[in-house]
Amino acid sequence: MKTTGMVRRIDELGRIVIPKEIRKQLMMKEGESISFSLEEDKIILTKFSMLNKLSPVIQSLLEGLYQQYHNSFLVCDLNQIMMASSQALSTYQRKLLSQEMQLLLQQEKTIEKEIFFLDETKKISFFPLKKELKVIGALMMISEQTPYYLIEESLIDFVKNVIEQEIESCV
Repeated sequence: MKTTGMVRRIDELGRIVIPKEIRKQLMMKEGESISFSLEEDKIILTKFSMLNKLSPVIQSLLEGLYQQYHNSFLVCDLNQIMMASSQALSTYQRKLLSQEMQLLLQQEKTIEKEIFFLDETKKISFFPLKKELKVIGALMMISEQTPYYLIEESLIDFVKNVIEQEIESCV
């Protein structure tokens, strides 16, 4: 764990300020949620993502997509990969998205692009996930065997809808 050397005081209401440098590095914005956990004598603050609460049903859908197309399928929030089809778990789970990937998500549309990610160039398709018309993440496909143009849009839309409904039920 990287130490910043920054010290903050707790005010009379129990509040502390997260230093601007840390908020900037984690791309934290006003109004975002933070989860708290304890690890021995440490308080761990983590940027909260509703995608952390997705059920095993979503994992099964990712497995089904993999069986159908033999491409890696991932679910990400705006910062990191949250879930992956089983053959991709060890490679991608919890990996941070590159800045280029984060910018692509902000475009709010389906995009296929060659991107340098985790030390190699990969052809990745982004299918945005939305909550209340705002992008909160994406279903991603890394083309390994089946090209983007051979993917059934209706199947991808179905999986996206299930994920979005699951997110809505987590609130």
